[in-house]
Amino acid sequence: MATSTSRRRVDIPTAPAIRGLGFRHWSGESDLAGMFAANQLARRADGELEPPTLDGMANYYRHLDHCDLDEDLLVVEIDDRIVGYARVEWTDSNDGERWYECTAALEPAVRRHGIGTAMLAWSETRRAEIRTGLARAGNAPEVPTYLTTYVNDGDVGAHELLRGAGYEPMRRFHEMVRRGLSEVPQIPLPDGLRVRAVGTDRAALRQLYDAAVEAFRDHFGWAGGTDADFESFVEDPDGDASLWVVAFDGDEVAGGVTNIIHGEGDTRQGWLDSVFTRRPWRRRGLARALIARSLVLLRERGLDSAYLGVDATNPNQALDLYESLGFEVASSATAYRKPIGEPEAVR
Repeated sequence: MATSTSRRRVDIPTAPAIRGLGFRHWSGESDLAGMFAANQLARRADGELEPPTLDGMANYYRHLDHCDLDEDLLVVEIDDRIVGYARVEWTDSNDGERWYECTAALEPAVRRHGIGTAMLAWSETRRAEIRTGLARAGNAPEVPTYLTTYVNDGDVGAHELLRGAGYEPMRRFHEMVRRGLSEVPQIPLPDGLRVRAVGTDRAALRQLYDAAVEAFRDHFGWAGGTDADFESFVEDPDGDASLWVVAFDGDEVAGGVTNIIHGEGDTRQGWLDSVFTRRPWRRRGLARALIARSLVLLRERGLDSAYLGVDATNPNQALDLYESLGFEVASSATAYRKPIGEPEAVR
């Protein structure tokens, strides 16, 4: 992770005239607490359920790929207090597209005053600079190329802003909840498979990680599998191998559910963080059996509800599977994109 201690200011010509409003670059990990607080306020206002942790956010930022935090992160302040941020990066998706992505959060109390418009303008300028730099370095493949971003459906103003700027919806996602774990169906594993504990040494973690990467290669937008992504998985402070339910066929990982418990005391939430089945073991009821075992495990840890996220148009009918096991849609988000032309360097 970049550890810059500068507080370089950013001039955005379209910024609104709000007293105390300022924009600057990243000044190091000390920014994360304020960014996390703004993110949490935004998520709660938008109706999102999952409560990420500050430690988890820090781990994620330490392992970003294709993102130079010193240049690719915009911090938004009012009277020197962080109220939002925008981060840009690029990725090559698994379906042959290049995405120049923007992730942003803004406290609800300062929305609808033009700050989001300024953040979007900065992100588009910066993403154009990144694309031009890559093109000059010979990294401009002839593939469909888009500006992309992701918006919680509860943030009505962000949807209006993006549509007005020429972005179009390309995918929807849901957070789902299963309320009540007292009655969970007993679902047998497919013949020949068994659930056993996963070791926490690097070799065991690599086997599990690689199995999940393989399983997710045909999922929308999947871009994992990098060394940085693996290190983030290994060092994830929210990870707990005792909560994972993984099925083996001999020594091969067939599928798994990596569960997480967020929070403490009465605020604890159980999440089915990743649910995957490798191709040779699909259509045999494995995911259903592993989810049922996960619900029992969370119940044994004292929880009475479970949550997960899903691509609404997952090609493997994941939404139907989760609904059949008692999960209900609780919140949604939309991915947007806007096509962009040739970079300046190759015109």
